Amino acid sequence: MNPKLHEATPMRSNGQGRKSMKSNGRVRASVKSNGLGHPSPQSNGQGAGPASSNGHSPAPLAPAGGQNRVLMKSHGEEAFKVFSSAVARLVSKGQRTLMITSSGPGEGKSTIAASLARTLARSGRLGVALVDADTVRPKLHDLFHIENRRGLGELLHDVYHVDLSRENPDQFGVGDWIELIRAQSRTGKLQVSEGAEEFSIVFNKGRVSSLFDHQGLQRNFLGEMLVTRGRISDEQRVSALRVQEEGSYPLGKVLEGLGYLETGEVEAVLQLQLKERLHKILTLRQPRYQFSEMVESYLPAAAGSPADASEGPAVDRFVAGTAGDYLKQPYLSSQVPGYLKDTSMENLKVLTCGERAYDLYDAHFASPFAMILDRLAKRFDVVLVDSPPVAFDSATASLARSVDGVLLVVKANELNASVIQQAKEHLTRSGANILGVVLNQVDLFKDEALPYYHSVYR
Repeated sequence: MNPKLHEATPMRSNGQGRKSMKSNGRVRASVKSNGLGHPSPQSNGQGAGPASSNGHSPAPLAPAGGQNRVLMKSHGEEAFKVFSSAVARLVSKGQRTLMITSSGPGEGKSTIAASLARTLARSGRLGVALVDADTVRPKLHDLFHIENRRGLGELLHDVYHVDLSRENPDQFGVGDWIELIRAQSRTGKLQVSEGAEEFSIVFNKGRVSSLFDHQGLQRNFLGEMLVTRGRISDEQRVSALRVQEEGSYPLGKVLEGLGYLETGEVEAVLQLQLKERLHKILTLRQPRYQFSEMVESYLPAAAGSPADASEGPAVDRFVAGTAGDYLKQPYLSSQVPGYLKDTSMENLKVLTCGERAYDLYDAHFASPFAMILDRLAKRFDVVLVDSPPVAFDSATASLARSVDGVLLVVKANELNASVIQQAKEHLTRSGANILGVVLNQVDLFKDEALPYYHSVYR
């Protein structure tokens, strides 16, 4: 296979409904090197790079003769080594969750994803997780000769959308509760208690809006807390509360707006308080949990709620982000690995598409899917996602925001370049980070790059 990764540039039309680098009646991706691939010297930096086949042998790289088949294999293997090395460099720079997609079906993206996963794992230096998120035409289970049952669909339904009211609450740690409530976008209150210690974590549509200690409830109000810490005077607190009553802004924003506090100072104070409370929760030996569902209108009003209730975004960022890795998650830590399939390589695992239906375009599944990717990224060095082709009715473009970058696979001599350009624009509008284009199934024997490659390898 002969993949090569390039940064795509606009293509010009040849007047026949297709666009190409030259007016030869074929679709040729106009590309330039972005440090990931190396254009042919004959291309002036804009030649189409070779790419992999989808399981078929590439075209011969030399005139007909007994060495053709050996040349095809050696060139294909070498090209894929270069491609995988380019991806490995991306991983080393922190781009560890990568989505592999295409503009349309039949361009070989699943084969590229599977081969890339094998090549990265074969180095022995990286742990690789490969996820089949193509609900239209899942293929990874066939490519790896493993069963499709108990895959991503089952993980989403059976684990992330487990009925919390019917489960034994004691099997969950506080981290499990927070992640599952977030995944299900629940609104309500999670009570955590042990003996005289009692804490409440309030959620609004899955986001943590408040975390307070019942024993220290009188000290939980933001204004009083800031006065106690000497950050503001009691007179400033009263003045800010009056302004808050007239509007709907959080108290912290009012204090900053009036100039009583510097920008970001409220969040720093809240984080300090949250650290103290979370530390207390984590030190509970045998806590009891109870989640009470609530409707949004019954959540505490901002003016009379504990300090962090009116500063919800800051609380959610801290609890789900900064502190999330330290929260106990015995349930998810034991359940999720059971859905990963073993392969012939110990450091390569596959999460197949599964048999249960799900739609990643629906936030009901898209939100927990993003959490699954985050969880896998904490365990593996690189996570590759085989997603459906980019189409205006597919979830690929929106899901691309959940990964570090996207590789767009393009099959040579097939699709109209305008379709490829539309796919690229659709991804870009959705906020995707397109890392490069993989030009696939190039006929190198007919390609003008052939003389260069032949001269190098003969």
